[in-house]
Amino acid sequence: MENLHNKVIEFVKANERNIVQDIKDICAIKSLLGPAEPNAPFGKANRECLDLALAMSRRLGLDAVDCEGYMGYAEVKGEKEEYIASIAHLDVVPEGNGWKADPFIVRETEDGWLIGRGVCDDKGPAVLTMYMLKFFKDNYAKLPYTLRALFGCEEETGMRDLDYYLKNYPAPVFAFTPDANFPVCCGEKGQASGDLISAKIENGNVIDFTAGVASNVIPDRASITVKTNGKSMPAAEGIEITSDGETATLKAFGIGGHAAMPEGTKNAIGMLVNYCLDNDLLTAEEKTYFDFLKALNSSNYGEGIGIASDDGIFEPLTCIGGMMKIEDGRFVQNFNCRYPTSITGEEITKILGEKMAEIGGTTANINTVAPFYVDKNSAPIQALLTAYNDATGKNEEAYTIGGGTYARHFPAAAAFGVEPCASEKDYFPSFIGPVHGAEEGYDIKGFMKALEILIMATAKLMEIEF
Repeated sequence: MENLHNKVIEFVKANERNIVQDIKDICAIKSLLGPAEPNAPFGKANRECLDLALAMSRRLGLDAVDCEGYMGYAEVKGEKEEYIASIAHLDVVPEGNGWKADPFIVRETEDGWLIGRGVCDDKGPAVLTMYMLKFFKDNYAKLPYTLRALFGCEEETGMRDLDYYLKNYPAPVFAFTPDANFPVCCGEKGQASGDLISAKIENGNVIDFTAGVASNVIPDRASITVKTNGKSMPAAEGIEITSDGETATLKAFGIGGHAAMPEGTKNAIGMLVNYCLDNDLLTAEEKTYFDFLKALNSSNYGEGIGIASDDGIFEPLTCIGGMMKIEDGRFVQNFNCRYPTSITGEEITKILGEKMAEIGGTTANINTVAPFYVDKNSAPIQALLTAYNDATGKNEEAYTIGGGTYARHFPAAAAFGVEPCASEKDYFPSFIGPVHGAEEGYDIKGFMKALEILIMATAKLMEIEF
């Protein structure tokens, strides 16, 4: 194993600059969900990004297969048709606000940080998996299992790509997705999302209310236009106000982030809701709904709307308001909830439905996904954990998350890297933003260490009898 480790270190060092360039190239494609086209079910840009990933894989000497535009994969054949897989996604969330430069032109800082949309989530890790396969192709005559690096195209907006793949292709005996933090994630919270819709508002004061770019993104900006009716508009921290005497437009500037990790964020929707309530800018009908929004946004943990829950296995339930709009005279607040095993999606749906009914509103488009958990003492989880601890000299333990990854869709899987573990709280410098936020980034040194760990972990997985 020591000889293997030395080969891995040499391989990583030799390929560093090529990896960096490939990350820059693939992040240059603005791979957001678009209208379906022939052989491009998730739009032209996602198709282009998949084509580039497959071309990169072929350039590295790997077999590459297009799964009808839904996904693709690179492969190294083994002694068995049964295969072990990594899976990373090529689609990204919208760029949002707050970037210091074009988010689709990756910047490389003097001290080795790469900044751009998708660098960390999940295009950088996708490139690492290509090189992981290259290592095994170059250094093994024949692997015990076939090895695949799967490339998804719709992880951020529904995972229909993986649904298609698992319906039409055999599942791996084990899969890991480099779309979380080290050391290894063995469980993912349940998810619930949908729309909380007000009663129809007649002759309201609110003319427009807009916020958010995606359900799973905490909005860092929001805008509302209201009739002032002669009321003064006092200044407020984080809110920009313009008025013509008849109406006023308020723009809130909060702190965005991932819905599953709301700590340290400040929801711009909640800022405007509080301002309107505090300054009596609403009609009675509007106030009824805004009181509910205040309860929703008063905490990121569901206390205000009666769904707080904690099971001692996962972190407590989280719930945030994502996107806001007015449609057909009704306010529509999208919510995104991540829940542990001590509450169910059905219970959350029932509670929210009752809350909305009390104020004459409704719920719509509710989607729920049950929590996912793998025994932390199982052989594959321990193989990944051991590889991480051996490579870092640490003694970390498996953990659970609130985010949702591809792992929950497989018969046996885990999320494995590539971001630093929770104990490394000061890993990121202040100029690097969070995943799904502005200035998303990761460092080259961290990527290279992650590649070393991914290779060593895959070698251990190859020794398991599945």
